[in-house]
Order: sequence, then C-alpha cells, then structure tokens
Amino acid sequence: MQRRLGINIALFIIIGLILWYGIFVLKGEEYYTVSMAIIVVGLLGFLLCFENSKPSVELLAMLAALCGFAIAARIAFFFLPQIKPIAAVIIIAGVAFGAEAGFVMGAVSAFVSNFYFGQGAWTPFQMFALGLIGYFAGVIFRKRKHKVWIALYGFFAVVIFYGGIVDLNTLFYASREPTKSMVMAVYLQGLPYNAMFGASTAVFLFLLYEPIIRRLDRICRKYRFVDKVDEK
Repeated sequence: MQRRLGINIALFIIIGLILWYGIFVLKGEEYYTVSMAIIVVGLLGFLLCFENSKPSVELLAMLAALCGFAIAARIAFFFLPQIKPIAAVIIIAGVAFGAEAGFVMGAVSAFVSNFYFGQGAWTPFQMFALGLIGYFAGVIFRKRKHKVWIALYGFFAVVIFYGGIVDLNTLFYASREPTKSMVMAVYLQGLPYNAMFGASTAVFLFLLYEPIIRRLDRICRKYRFVDKVDEK
C-alpha cells in the first residue's frame, strides 16, 4: 500500500512538472508532445501499481472497452455543449477498478476524443483533470456507496477539478502574467459552464451508476478476473 501511494505521489509530481514545462517553456505549442507524455506517465504508473496483482487480458480488455464507451459517449452528445457523459463513465471505472485505472481512463479518453473535438493547448489540461476525477473516485469510494453520493462526487469533482484545471489553460492563454482580477474573471465566467457539466455528470451517474456496476460485477465473476467490486 505504501509503495503504491509513493508511486502515485511521484506520478502527480511528474505530471505537474510536465504541465509546467508545457506552459512556461513550450508556451503551449507542443501540446501533442505534452499530451503523449501524460499518457505515457499515466500508463506507466498504471502498470507499476498493478504489477503485483498481475491484471489479466480480460481486465485490460474491459478497461479498453470502457475507455471506448467514454469516448463514444462524449462524441454522441457533441450537439449539447457541457452535457457529456464522459466524466460519469470515468468515475464509474475508477470506482469499479481502482484509482490508477480511473486516472488512465480519464487521460486516454480526453486525448482520443479530442481528435474529434479538436486538439489544442487545452488537451493536456483536460487529460489531467479527467484523470484526477477518475483517480479520486477510486480513492474516495473504496467502499461501496449509494448512487446519490457518487452523483454528488461527480458534480463537485467536475466543478473543482475539471473547472479549476482546464480554466487554467484559458487563464494562461489570455496572459502569461495574470492578475488577481483576471483570475477572478476567468473562473467566474467559466463557473456556469462547469456547473452545467457537473450537473449533467451527476444526472448521468444517478441514472447509469448502478446498472453499469451490476453488469461489470457480473462480467468480472463470469470471466473470473480481478473483481474490484467485491473488494468494496
């Protein structure tokens, strides 16, 4: 447990340094390079943390399928700005399969789906934000909770993590030396959109959490691979 915690802390430090380097050194221009670096670091952490548990091919296939579902869910709602199920799917994956799986789900889903929505300097921020949402879902809900608590987490996680991190991109895009008033303006302007995204995530979680968790649990038992749901 202590080893995993140490690896996770090191991962966050490395990813934070990557974002810092992308903002202040690369000036947001090499966003593909920064995005790929985050994916590689996240995947490396995922593999290290699951090294002892020896995840099966079936488990990896399940995570890949959920990642595809998250990407498709975001694209399917392209016509409704800020109303996307992607964060809900990532949270469910984090709750079902653990923190590291949730982080990788978030990072990869944001990167791949942006090939449809458009890549840019915002991509690494979205990857890190959605990764954190999935990660802390796995940390906080190590024990099974009612869907209402999961939905509440979804709302606040999106508003705090996603809004707080992604709006940083807007802030640094507007100015390399932001003032206090500029910070307030950016975050206040983004708050309604973040709240809408958070509210839609909460609704999707309230509706989808229990049905999807039951199906994941059934598949895990059927194919006899690591069943994180039972551990909760």
